[in-house]
Amino acid sequence: MNDSTANTVTPMLHFGWFVGHGFGVQGWGTPGYGIGYDWKKPAPYQHAVREFERAGLDLFIIEDSLTVPDTYGGSAEVSLAQASFAPKHDPLALVPYLLSATEHLGIVPTISASFYPPFTAARLLATLQHFSHGQLGWNVVTSGSDLAAQNYGLDQQIEHDLRYEKAEEFVDVVRKLWRSWEPDAILEDARAGIFADHTKVRPIHHDGEFFKVRGPLNTAPLPEEPVLVQAGASPRGKAFAGANADVAIALARGVDGMKAYRDSIRAEAAGAGRNPDDVKVLFVLKPTVTGSRAEAEELRAARRELTQRDIDSQLNSISYLSVIDFKQFDLDAPLPELSTNSNQGTLEHFSKAAPPGSTLRQILQARSGGAGDSIIGTAEEIADYLEETGAAVGGDGFLFSGFVDPATIHGVLDRLAPVLRRRGLLRTSYGDGGFRRNLLDF
Repeated sequence: MNDSTANTVTPMLHFGWFVGHGFGVQGWGTPGYGIGYDWKKPAPYQHAVREFERAGLDLFIIEDSLTVPDTYGGSAEVSLAQASFAPKHDPLALVPYLLSATEHLGIVPTISASFYPPFTAARLLATLQHFSHGQLGWNVVTSGSDLAAQNYGLDQQIEHDLRYEKAEEFVDVVRKLWRSWEPDAILEDARAGIFADHTKVRPIHHDGEFFKVRGPLNTAPLPEEPVLVQAGASPRGKAFAGANADVAIALARGVDGMKAYRDSIRAEAAGAGRNPDDVKVLFVLKPTVTGSRAEAEELRAARRELTQRDIDSQLNSISYLSVIDFKQFDLDAPLPELSTNSNQGTLEHFSKAAPPGSTLRQILQARSGGAGDSIIGTAEEIADYLEETGAAVGGDGFLFSGFVDPATIHGVLDRLAPVLRRRGLLRTSYGDGGFRRNLLDF
């Protein structure tokens, strides 16, 4: 069993790692890139998950997207020059390599409810879960990109809230398919000549607004369903997460904003008839660990001095995620009020990185200097923040965001994990009940 019950002073927190922005050429162009790293092979990702498990993290989420972004300035130049969002491997193909390298860490690939057929998703995830040690999760997303929609035969993505209606049905169908075999359907009775009892394997006959699926699934019954992870920031997204997710992830936005978000997810879960404690809310945080306070301040100041690459990188990213071309805006004029049919929470988080009325350049400087979902400091300073914020918010933990090249993960974990462990914030062992049980340990 996990030894968290021995900790009576500070509540233990869950920690994970989120790889976003580009799953493929991880860390290209950064100082540590190329040190023991070949992005075309699975070995660096296997090294990363071994380090995550060694440190005591609970999960590793692999983000995904389905296009080469060209929203920023109407060109893919920045995306491809900086290896940002593209090239990107399919995360599902990597999962078996990661499972073979770990025993406890939750491995969470992304599947889009907007484009995957639910039968295909259910079958893939069931197969991977059978081959895992109960380690599999699935990050279900509602793709907001018009560019991605155009890769799947649409002119543009469907309306924001309607995407969540589709995702609700998607999850419902996947779960029905997983449950189309009763747990004891397989008999393996060689003497009677019966492998499976046909009366315990049934079609689901789902006929809904978005999907029509006969079933049953043609894989074996699951001993345990994968952990569902979801990031919903809009009112409709939070309702979806509260009703369905085992883990809800969100961008950090101050203690008050984080507490309000967690409270809203827990309220949605209770409203859906669930135990709110069964939903773990993790806030995304990008830590940079320095050796001293002076080094941290120097780094913050240096990052506020934006280069053209910094500007292009940030604006290319938010342009893609919001489907708004940010190249049209004057850097030294206040950012106008904006709305989107795409990632509404991400756009709001970006816009509020600096005080109201700030110019676009000031927003970028604030983000680069460690505002919002970024934090720069010594291991002790970052641990202070995590401990104090975790207590003020009420739990449940944090999801570190960053590249998975060795320089990045060792730069964070080698310094920070021992401090967190010493304070009783980070687990020192895993139970034997799998990913889901680990999440419910505390």
